[in-house]
Amino acid sequence: MQRTAKIQKLQYKRKTILQSKYPTALTQSYKINNKAICKNITKLSCIVMVYSSPNHYERREVLRKTFLNTTFYMQETIRVIFLLGEVYNSSLQHAIEQENLVFHDIIQGKFIDSYRNLTLKGVLGFKWISENCRNAEFAAKIDDDVIVNFFKIFRYFSFIKSKRRYLMCDKVKPNVYPIQRNASDKWNVHNDEFKRMIRYPYTSCLGPAVFISRDLIPILYTTASMSPFFWIEDIYLFGILPSKIPGLVHHGINQNVSYNYQYTADCFVKQRKECGLIVGMPDPRDNNATVKIWNSLIHL
Repeated sequence: MQRTAKIQKLQYKRKTILQSKYPTALTQSYKINNKAICKNITKLSCIVMVYSSPNHYERREVLRKTFLNTTFYMQETIRVIFLLGEVYNSSLQHAIEQENLVFHDIIQGKFIDSYRNLTLKGVLGFKWISENCRNAEFAAKIDDDVIVNFFKIFRYFSFIKSKRRYLMCDKVKPNVYPIQRNASDKWNVHNDEFKRMIRYPYTSCLGPAVFISRDLIPILYTTASMSPFFWIEDIYLFGILPSKIPGLVHHGINQNVSYNYQYTADCFVKQRKECGLIVGMPDPRDNNATVKIWNSLIHL
């Protein structure tokens, strides 16, 4: 149900940043829910929430068989939720429900799955983890088109398990991320939002992969209930919300992240042990790209 609270304004240095209602995912129930994913696990290292489009069945299958398959991690345990919105196509909805009957790892919200609803998808993930998975030692948010070297995360970045109010990501400094005003631009922002500003005034994260300390998900979720909706999820989830949380740290791992298809393949497959990447982006034109990289990682 859409919140009925009056539209509120968020002020920053006496300038109106945005004017909107709160994220609907805060108060809506789930269309598909799997409450037991994190239950009865003695040591749950990481809960991974994956942004996935409803028709990306093959991508989800690849992720389940490769780096999100917990059987590959001897001393660690991971659990996965795939976050989806609603679809208009009844055949596709039926396929999603059948997929969930097999894997029991889909969380579907009651909002239309679209690019401009990615913020709602993130809030849905925060809500679900807050309600069902507080026993995880840390959380990760990833897109379904990346690959994550969790071997390296667990070996060299396990300090995140003991951190509090801590984000580890491809960090963007304040006043660097430009605000797009061109109506034809993919990230167009209306002139009523962030008035008289040309760059976002927040430290934030680029969104394909963000690692989050165990205490922070419920805090982010609660903060969202007091923070008017903004559709660009990188800015809202990892910029606006963190700016309201005292003591929160953005830890940059920019040098360990690549969105270049060729460099991702060369680093993981050719450099192998010398590869410094934690997060890479396999070539989407190659259906086997993730599998090839994963096979290289497990044979190091």
